[in-house]
Amino acid sequence: MKLIKAVRGTRDLFGEDGQKYNYIVNAAHEQFENYGYTMIKTPIFEETDLFKRGIGEGTDVVEKEMYTFSDRGERSITLRPEGTASVVRCYLEHKIYAQEDVSRFYYSGSMFRYERPQAGRQREFNQIGVEVLGESSPILDAEVIAMGYNLLEKLGITDLSVTINSVGGKDSRVKYREMLLEFLNPIKEELCEDCKVRIEKNPLRVLDCKNDKCKDLTKDAPIILESLSEEEMNHYETVKKYLEIFGVRYVEDPKLVRGLDYYSSTVYEIITNKLGSQGTILGGGRYDNLLKQLGDKEIPAFGFAAGIERIMMLLGDNYPKTAPELYIAWLGENTRDFAFKIAQDLRTSGLKVIIDFNNRAMKAHMKKADKLGVNNVLIIGEDEMAKNVVVLKNFNDRTQEEITVEELKTKLI
Repeated sequence: MKLIKAVRGTRDLFGEDGQKYNYIVNAAHEQFENYGYTMIKTPIFEETDLFKRGIGEGTDVVEKEMYTFSDRGERSITLRPEGTASVVRCYLEHKIYAQEDVSRFYYSGSMFRYERPQAGRQREFNQIGVEVLGESSPILDAEVIAMGYNLLEKLGITDLSVTINSVGGKDSRVKYREMLLEFLNPIKEELCEDCKVRIEKNPLRVLDCKNDKCKDLTKDAPIILESLSEEEMNHYETVKKYLEIFGVRYVEDPKLVRGLDYYSSTVYEIITNKLGSQGTILGGGRYDNLLKQLGDKEIPAFGFAAGIERIMMLLGDNYPKTAPELYIAWLGENTRDFAFKIAQDLRTSGLKVIIDFNNRAMKAHMKKADKLGVNNVLIIGEDEMAKNVVVLKNFNDRTQEEITVEELKTKLI
């Protein structure tokens, strides 16, 4: 019989990878809650139109990468390729804007894009992210960038570079679009096939092309900062000022536009040179026009998402290993009930306890405990049970002592 394996572009997380995943997610949730964010969980699939209208039909995500299918009701359904559109849909659908002035959400979970699988890029991948809705202050932009940067530092990731830009608002982009088209049209035939299409649908996306030839051809393209209004430029300057106040070093990249159409004003990425072409760990920006596109509401918003798998690659062995705190070695069938009662009592008190279901010799117990990496082993034989005591063996210094069952919690917890 043929063994069924995981679908290409997906992977199982277990063992050390499972520990890394939990460590990252738990650290992120703690960090976000320290800033006043609350958890939001949206469905893993949505109506396809949500992403077409939200992300933009001219983007690679919508045109090439979405997992879209018809359900039994002949509705077009898409596995979410990113988290922002779903959060905005939830915010609008439940009229959260009528309940509070500013909403701060965080999320984590699976996203899906049909891409060529490689290290740091899978077809099912996991993200942590935040979204703030209802606040237009440039100080928020800087605070959110600093929050993500500080999270990565807290996780022990170094060699980070924050890259920022402003893509302005609707009027600024219309003005810039004309300038960019004047530059691009004479070289159109030299660009890659994708960029030829992008010129027609969204010329700014040409600047996001990863093709080396396209990068070289557009290196002298006009920059969008020259098209910003005074108000937009003031916003951008304030973002930079507060990044300095928050202690975040940054570089400006006038070609940075991000890959999704809903961005406006501030955009940014946090990059490392340790992952090659998959160097972007975290990215986001302001999307003040998205709520207008999806719900006809003039509500400002800002957010980011980070790839958990890429953070896992950067962590290496630099994460806290979790192991059971205690292994209970019971010797002889008569001691089994006594041992399991102790195990249950200690677990109820919050201790991580492993106890074997089978009667083993002492040597086998010690070998298993050593493999598990526990700090302490509790040895229970018939003599110990008769005296209502146990032998507590420290696996770090190999010392042991006999203590009463009543003393166990005081000793271990």
